[in-house]
Amino acid sequence: MSSQRSIPTLDRISTLPDSVICHILSFLPTKQSVTTTIISKRWNPLWLSVLTLDFDDQKFSDFATFRHLIYSVMLARHTTLPIQSLRLKCGISSGCNPYDINRIVRAALQRGIVNLILDFSYTDFDFQIGLSTTISSVFNCRNLVVLKLTCLTFTVVPQFNFPLLKTLHLDSVSFLGDQNEEFYKFVELCPILEELQTTNMQFWVSNDCDNGKYNKCFSNLVRAKICNLTWSWNVPFAWICNAKFLHIELSKEQKVHTFHNLTHFELIFKSVWQRKWNWLVELLEHCPKLQNLTLNQLYGHGIDKDNWKEPKNVPGCIFSQLRKCSFIAYEGSECEFRFAEYILKSAKVLRTMTINASLVDINLKHQMLRDLSLCPRGSATCKLSFD
Repeated sequence: MSSQRSIPTLDRISTLPDSVICHILSFLPTKQSVTTTIISKRWNPLWLSVLTLDFDDQKFSDFATFRHLIYSVMLARHTTLPIQSLRLKCGISSGCNPYDINRIVRAALQRGIVNLILDFSYTDFDFQIGLSTTISSVFNCRNLVVLKLTCLTFTVVPQFNFPLLKTLHLDSVSFLGDQNEEFYKFVELCPILEELQTTNMQFWVSNDCDNGKYNKCFSNLVRAKICNLTWSWNVPFAWICNAKFLHIELSKEQKVHTFHNLTHFELIFKSVWQRKWNWLVELLEHCPKLQNLTLNQLYGHGIDKDNWKEPKNVPGCIFSQLRKCSFIAYEGSECEFRFAEYILKSAKVLRTMTINASLVDINLKHQMLRDLSLCPRGSATCKLSFD
């Protein structure tokens, strides 16, 4: 006679401490967190203690319903309960208006918010914020550790005061008018910033960014990602020269700075310009600790204007530090090949050279692989990987 093992019906999740369940709920959108009240009486009050609020109006049929949920959640929570993190994602096209946004943000600021994410990317035009509005006062919130803004336009540069800020992401954020003097103070007022990410910036840095007056840096910076700058603007290398991990897109030659701590560097060429490869060697001479180099020419192919001349001296990082080098969107142009050959024969501790040639046909790939395989190698342990 066979015995059948019974399946236990014990609800193990509900037996967890309140703090653990609230932590689990913090990973859910607030709308879903609220719906857990139907599970049992045990769950009914728990969502009110979650320290993370996440609102997205794309999950609602209209903005009025979305606004009602937010106000209901805010009113239901005890006024003394802090809000650690707020993510608010909405679009003006759905009926969103500055008055409602300001009230929501104001309530969060009054409860000691630490992480703030405001995303208005659903709309086809930027959400304009004047100096008098509450969102502008976010830039003076001394408690913030993480700030991420998407699709916002500030008509006046706000006063900055971020003594605790460690992470800053600005995507399609504009500061209108000639206000460089005010914005350059930004570096001084984020003394412990560790991660900086900017995309599609409309304010960034004019040609005077390297004047001694503005030649300051984020002293604690670990990661920086600078994307989609227009041709006319310069990258503020002076600001980010302490980064250990750097991802950057370039459309033209830049003034070289020394990156004392840089170990991982991903560089995307967005256009073709003269001296590109020799300029890169000059830059590498100022990266003494670089171990991982990734080069992407996805936006930089075209008529080869460069006149590659192999340098007489090898940068110290290539000779004694570089462990991995990757080429993405490799097409085997003369300068590409010569630079790859230069790395292969000069890098004494190189472990891997990775070539990604997804844009070329299989026959050309075989030719590229054969040409690169015949290059002399400075490292006996270097492996050539071809995608």
